Amino acid sequence: MKHFFHIQFPIVYVIMLDIEKERSTMKMMVDIAHDFLVEKMNDQSIAIDFTMGNGYDTLFLAQRVKKVYAFDVQKAALEVTAKRLKEAQINNVELILDGHENAQNYIPYYDVGIFNLGYLPNLSHEITTQAQTTIKALKTALDLLKVDGRLVLVVYPGHVKGKEEAEVLEFFVIALSPHDYHVASMRMENKKLSPYILLIDKRY
Repeated sequence: MKHFFHIQFPIVYVIMLDIEKERSTMKMMVDIAHDFLVEKMNDQSIAIDFTMGNGYDTLFLAQRVKKVYAFDVQKAALEVTAKRLKEAQINNVELILDGHENAQNYIPYYDVGIFNLGYLPNLSHEITTQAQTTIKALKTALDLLKVDGRLVLVVYPGHVKGKEEAEVLEFFVIALSPHDYHVASMRMENKKLSPYILLIDKRY
């Protein structure tokens, strides 16, 4: 988006190519989101997975930080994620059956977080993240995010609800104070409905 504030991220060289794996293979957006999060996390970090889903992001975070809080409104998501964590022998995660907009009820602050929006694969596509609750959750997420913390959103405009959500998110992040936040986006310019990333760093 033209009005976003440009940031020089040191990991920008991996945007298009995963050279270590295959020179012609483009990284998936969620993998790039993970790369951005790694820059801001350590073994003492507190992380939030605001959209637990099948637990892939939860596991990724849990293997790298001190504590993870993961949210989802579907019991099936908690069951799948609990199994995934058990198999990986991970025990530093709190799985929460609640909407991500209620994160303030469970945690006072965090260092890194991710929203991987959309619906849960292999389950009903009717149950998907909604623009109204996502914005409410994002406001809460920014309040709880520590200074110098990072929040990444993977947005999916390729379905009706996802497109609505994307439009609302773009209006919201453009209006964020450039004094308090740095905001960047990353997308495939020749595939307008492909998933893309919104990245927010909290400055003050």
